Amino acid sequence: MKHLDVLDNAGLITRSKSGRTVTVLLRPQPMREAMEWLGRYERFWSGRLDKLVAYAESQESEARKTER
Repeated sequence: MKHLDVLDNAGLITRSKSGRTVTVLLRPQPMREAMEWLGRYERFWSGRLDKLVAYAESQESEARKTER
C-alpha cells in the first residue's frame, strides 16, 4: 500500500474504493510527461556512455598489450 500511496501522491494513479474493493487506475498524462522527461536524459547520456564504454575498452586493450 505504501507504493500505491507514493504513486497516488505523484498523481500517477487514481484510487477509488467500493466496499472492500479498491480500484486503481493509471493516469496516462503524467506518465507521458515522465517518459518525455526521461527520454531527454536518455538521449543526453546515451552518447556519453557510449564514449565511456569505448574509452574503457581501449584502455583495457592497451593494458593487455603491455602485459604480454
